[in-house]
Amino acid sequence: MITVKNFTETDLEFKELARIDNLVNHDSINHPDDDKNDWKIRDKSLIRDRLLLYNNDILIGVLYYSQGRDENKRTCFYTLHLDPAYNNNGYRKLLYNKMLGRVKFFNCNQLHTTIYDHPNYIQHEKLLNKEKFNLVQTNREYSCDIRKIDFTKYKNLINNLESKGIKFLDSKNEMLDLPNHYQKLEELCWVYGQDIPMPKGIKREREPFDKFLKNQANYEKNYYAVEIIAVKNNKYLASTDLEYYPKAEPYKAWTGSLGVIKKFRRMGIATALKIIAFQKLIEKGIYEVRTDNEINNPMYKINESLGFKPVPFSLDYLKEI
Repeated sequence: MITVKNFTETDLEFKELARIDNLVNHDSINHPDDDKNDWKIRDKSLIRDRLLLYNNDILIGVLYYSQGRDENKRTCFYTLHLDPAYNNNGYRKLLYNKMLGRVKFFNCNQLHTTIYDHPNYIQHEKLLNKEKFNLVQTNREYSCDIRKIDFTKYKNLINNLESKGIKFLDSKNEMLDLPNHYQKLEELCWVYGQDIPMPKGIKREREPFDKFLKNQANYEKNYYAVEIIAVKNNKYLASTDLEYYPKAEPYKAWTGSLGVIKKFRRMGIATALKIIAFQKLIEKGIYEVRTDNEINNPMYKINESLGFKPVPFSLDYLKEI
């Protein structure tokens, strides 16, 4: 018997959700402890939940959904995963329809989801097309074995930047005692983030500072691969942060963000940030790095020059309701 049940936060549910996710994930591995941790620190001022699809007592699918913040407060962001053995039975549509009923609680007026240009997502893509979603952004996805980078090629670049008074510091290990470190870091990321393309119809969100601190502490405690900040005369100019999941994929890091404030662009700072960060990753035994860019974002040229290779693109879809 097919039933949709509410999420009750049990250990078994977290374990089974990871199993379903990993049947769909094409290039990553989920661990239940990471999901449990993410759920624990979620922002409870926003609606966030899961719909669980069972065949008798066996979990066969899940739809994760959450409410956006501020200007996105009427937007529902969702992810839908189904055991491929149950394709072509209308179960994605069943979960989708259940979600439509739930999101009325925050007066939802648009839906957003991300899939990949990969066979594992073809059935979901068919549903999106049938429901008349619009493709609103295409993102280049890249992977690199950073052990193959010739780091000596970039010594002159880094030396030149340092000769101009620009220092490259490790946020967690070298900067925590600096005055107003986290305030400066949050402001820096917000400022350069304004120039990072967003899917059409989605506004960039700025979380409250206390939420930023909570998430930063979680990152530094559990998922910190490296975060490098470029500083000149105590002014924060640029940064990059990478996270990793030691219980799931201890050898792989994922780029969270990378940006430079406008006045200091086109000086090679972004490249220097990557090189310094990658060297520290190798010291930690991390040798694969994943990153992504909106398809027209020129950052992809830097990635390709470093040896990043394309993997299946990610696709952002949106529908007004």
